[in-house]
Amino acid sequence: MNTGAAKRSINNTIFFIRHKKEEAQNSLHLQKPNPIFMNRRLLSVTVFLALMLTSLLAGRHNYHVTRNEITADLNQALALTLLEKKEPIVTQDTIRAYKQLRRTSGGQVLIAVSDERFCRHLKNRRLKETSFLTFDVVDKEYQGGSTDEQAIYSDTLMIRNGHAGETLALKGYTRLSAAAVFGMSDQRLPAGLMAAAILWAIGSMLYLRKREKENLVLQPVEGCRQPAEDGTQSAEDFGGLTYSDADDRFYGVDHMPIRFTPMQQQLMRLFWQSPSHSISKEEICATLWPKKDDANDTLYTLIRRLKPIVEEHTQLKIVADRGRNYSLEINELKS
Repeated sequence: MNTGAAKRSINNTIFFIRHKKEEAQNSLHLQKPNPIFMNRRLLSVTVFLALMLTSLLAGRHNYHVTRNEITADLNQALALTLLEKKEPIVTQDTIRAYKQLRRTSGGQVLIAVSDERFCRHLKNRRLKETSFLTFDVVDKEYQGGSTDEQAIYSDTLMIRNGHAGETLALKGYTRLSAAAVFGMSDQRLPAGLMAAAILWAIGSMLYLRKREKENLVLQPVEGCRQPAEDGTQSAEDFGGLTYSDADDRFYGVDHMPIRFTPMQQQLMRLFWQSPSHSISKEEICATLWPKKDDANDTLYTLIRRLKPIVEEHTQLKIVADRGRNYSLEINELKS
């Protein structure tokens, strides 16, 4: 390895370490969040949660209203069935079979009676196919009647069966799942609130995303007026040129991003990260073309194509200092 190549390799290593150190330091300086943007986001989340919570509460309320209406329908149907006083609802043979089953099982027995009169008195047609009557004999072994958690039942009515000489506890049942009751309830308002919450969430997300993109563009302009406290160059304005760490872009005097080629972007970043905005030719060549022994012609072509872009979008110009350094300087003709 010749002396020139070794020197360029050492310079390249030193610059790389310094560059990475500056990047690490810059990454530690987090930008302060925009309070207006944060308030808008908080408002969006609050409204969404309020709409969703209202929808859930309204749906739960309507579910219980429908369940209570079913219970009331069972109560009135049972009362009307008993008022007819025609044939007994439970025959003596059924009562004897009930007692025999209770003695055999040694526990509570539930006998369902599909009574046509009871189903006829139900106002809700959807209950007619799933409703039935149950009875218990009220004696010394009576335990208050069993309940089925999956069924909706009426109040218990006590009647005296004169033919059998027994007191019966009658109750109306209907077997409906929670999903079936929910489907019978009026869920138009909860559905409307949920739809509004979803639309609000989508609209807020699109709006906040749009505002966030606008803030990324406007952020360098704000940095021009209020330089960062840590002195990082990403928040400074130099000859109308600003740099955004957030999206790794340079912005011109019109606050619009400047379109550089990848190699031009690297060179501009070198200028920007240098405190004096001046870099030696050796340092540039060692950084951009570390494997080239002589990159002077390539550097000259890169500078020649970069100059008009910088002068068009900023108040800067690239100046060669005796063929040894290249510097970014204020263009007095445009300032």
